Amino acid sequence: MPANLTPQYIEAEEAYKRATTPEDRLAALENMLRCIPKHKGTEKMQADIKKRIARAREEGRAAAKKGRPDPYRVEREGAAQVFVVGPPNSGKSSLVGALTNARVVVAEYPFATTSPVPGMMRFENILIQLVDMPPMTRDMFPPAMAAAIRASDGLLVTVDVSSDDCADVLEECLTLLDEGRAIREGQFMSVVATKLDLPGAADNADILADVFPGRQLLRVSAAARAGLDLVPGHVFGNLGIIRVCSKPPGKPADWNAPFVLKKGDTVGDLARAIHKDLYANMKTARVWGSAKFDGQSVPREYVLSDGDIVEFRT
Repeated sequence: MPANLTPQYIEAEEAYKRATTPEDRLAALENMLRCIPKHKGTEKMQADIKKRIARAREEGRAAAKKGRPDPYRVEREGAAQVFVVGPPNSGKSSLVGALTNARVVVAEYPFATTSPVPGMMRFENILIQLVDMPPMTRDMFPPAMAAAIRASDGLLVTVDVSSDDCADVLEECLTLLDEGRAIREGQFMSVVATKLDLPGAADNADILADVFPGRQLLRVSAAARAGLDLVPGHVFGNLGIIRVCSKPPGKPADWNAPFVLKKGDTVGDLARAIHKDLYANMKTARVWGSAKFDGQSVPREYVLSDGDIVEFRT
């Protein structure tokens, strides 16, 4: 079976070939694994990438033991990893602190966040990791930080809209991300207009929306707890993932711990995610949710949707 590699995978592979540091190589390999089409024709390639990822991680651990740890790399947890970035005093830490259990440092002075601080944000029945990153400036945006951001699933860029120069500040931040090659294809990026409770902030947010019409704009105030309830759903909707539940025959579905797959994944992808033997031995599956009728028998090529329940037959 041909591999039928996508443009996103080819770009990720080119990034791997260009990588000059262990961190960049690992980030590119992880991106290759995310982008590679999941079917029988790529199984050997997937296995090879996974082996290279394991070796790269081992090299990273060995380097850390020698006193060369990557200060910006954060171990993934949850359904996805989203980095929160922005200039000094843009409300990053307040946003992450309001949405997660992270022990962030919120201060009036700049550069209070000196290293990444991860926390878990709940969206319905899954957790998404938010990472509060150190502030970005022209003088403080090292390649390792850009590489860590590039390896994430998405970005929230914070900008303080109580400041009248917020459009210029956002433009500089976006320029830094572009020049640092911190953004990859398929990675979502939204702008979060913060401190909306302060005087003039609402009008400045309207200006920001006009100046950057192609950017998704969230308007929040961590202090006033305004707009925060929209953030988890917005992030989930942009990640390109779905939640699917597998249930044993004759038993109810348990939605407390759903499987998280990519949009476009199939019944076969779910079976493979559960166990390779299930993928090898399954004959058909029954689907509740997106099927024409509840319990419809479908083949392994059936494309799943968010909220589907699957019952396998072997």
